[in-house]
Amino acid sequence: MSFDSTTNPYTPVYSTNESSRGEKEPLRGFVKVVCIFFIILGSLGVLFTMQGVLGVLILAFMNDKDQFNPMTIFPGAMAVTIIMMIITFAVSVAEIMAGIWGLQQKQKGARLIRNISGFMVIFKIIETAYGCVVNFLSIGPAMEQATKQVQQQQANAPDLGLFIQIAMYVSIGVGILFGLIMFLFYLFSFLKFSKQETLSQFS
Repeated sequence: MSFDSTTNPYTPVYSTNESSRGEKEPLRGFVKVVCIFFIILGSLGVLFTMQGVLGVLILAFMNDKDQFNPMTIFPGAMAVTIIMMIITFAVSVAEIMAGIWGLQQKQKGARLIRNISGFMVIFKIIETAYGCVVNFLSIGPAMEQATKQVQQQQANAPDLGLFIQIAMYVSIGVGILFGLIMFLFYLFSFLKFSKQETLSQFS
């Protein structure tokens, strides 16, 4: 039985993710991209929510009966929109915190990213479906309003109904595509941050 005299049994052994000083290696690859994207998405979410609140307030106090209000497209549409904005704002703030903690390689940041991603996988389906329904139901009233406004300005005005209909369907398609992209991003983030290999990069 041979014995390697050059090996000191008291020498500590470090994992591949930890240096000899006890420091974690820097984040890299998809894990780092997710942390950065969470900060970006969270910041955009806060900004868009503030713009959405302003838009809802304008529509709520709009007195022009001839002006189409998408918040009245079906009973309870205003309440649903406000609830979704509140959820979006809360998630956006949490995303910013998760991204910052993640870049600092804190375990709570990684777990928060995982939890948010799992929630957003479901929420994105609901949000995208709701947006498509509102846009689809708005096609008729939007066409009617545009036609009426154009005819008031010009007697022999061209019919813009087909153009508006195409634009609305394009908007629905873009919304579905964007929702699908975000769904896949959150799904892959959830799966990635559910692995012990990924969590081992955080302390």
